Amino acid sequence: MTIISYITTLISFLALFLALSFLWRRLRRAQQAERHSDHRLKSYLMIINRYVVTSRTDIQGNILEVSDAFCEISGYSRQELIGNSHNLVRHPNTDDQTYQDLWQTIQQGKSWQGEMCNRRKDGSLYWVQASITPDYDLDGKMRGFIAVHQDITDHKMVIELSIRDALTGLYNRRHFNQNFEQLLQQRKSQDGFISLMILDIDNFKKYNDTYGHQKGDTVLSETAAVIQDCCDKEMASCYRLGGEEFAVLSTLDLESAQALAERVRAQIENLNIEHINNANLGKVSISIGLYSCKIDHFSVDEPDEIFRIADQALYQAKEMGRNRVNSANLDTSSIELF
Repeated sequence: MTIISYITTLISFLALFLALSFLWRRLRRAQQAERHSDHRLKSYLMIINRYVVTSRTDIQGNILEVSDAFCEISGYSRQELIGNSHNLVRHPNTDDQTYQDLWQTIQQGKSWQGEMCNRRKDGSLYWVQASITPDYDLDGKMRGFIAVHQDITDHKMVIELSIRDALTGLYNRRHFNQNFEQLLQQRKSQDGFISLMILDIDNFKKYNDTYGHQKGDTVLSETAAVIQDCCDKEMASCYRLGGEEFAVLSTLDLESAQALAERVRAQIENLNIEHINNANLGKVSISIGLYSCKIDHFSVDEPDEIFRIADQALYQAKEMGRNRVNSANLDTSSIELF
């Protein structure tokens, strides 16, 4: 072998060595970068799994995957959740319309966002801001849905405190005004009844003067508890408007609303709370003014007018001897209807 051939071979070998070394270093760096990327991805997934309330379902809504955070907030184990639908954590307070809107939206391939009230395994409730989006496979075919939930329970509790009466726990006048307007607008678009009851404890000032304000507060609380119990059974909402005055809003027709009002009146009387200055009855009683009206998109009814009519009916109940239900729909002789 000549010197030139030897040098040529050596140079070729060195070039090959350098090329292999370069490729090896590139491969090492790529592997290291991939390991770092995998590590970061795993770290992100661990954080999401631990702190973000997420779930993935199939096209029918059956749960396929949940995060640890979902298990923690719901109180259910992963094994209990997978294979079930989200109805497992649905709270009865979440109305059917919310779920109908949700499913109609996501089945069209759109994302849905909204607040939902859920129920833990122990029965306690929690609130979430939910974002639900369709999940597609590599071929672009919808295969299910992915949900991300943000726990807003504390925020909702703060709001709840602001709309509750501190003594009775019922909704306050401010929330009554808001709900009344919303219900009226809803009924104008959907057609249906609105029934308003205004309730007042008979001769309550005399009760406070006789038995003291502490006993008076007890009467207010017990009265509120009866109203709340009766309303829960009829899907009606109840409020303390102030002092000894309460209100009940519902979508019941006149006959059903009268039955509810009479049930409340009778149960208050059956508490048998002594009230020696309450006319001839001798115990605590209430008077109720009721007005029920059919609402549709042609209606011009306003909350103030409906309230005025129910309030006049209450006044007439007082005039007729108290401890009674008086319906503005049946007693129009002295009540101006619009």
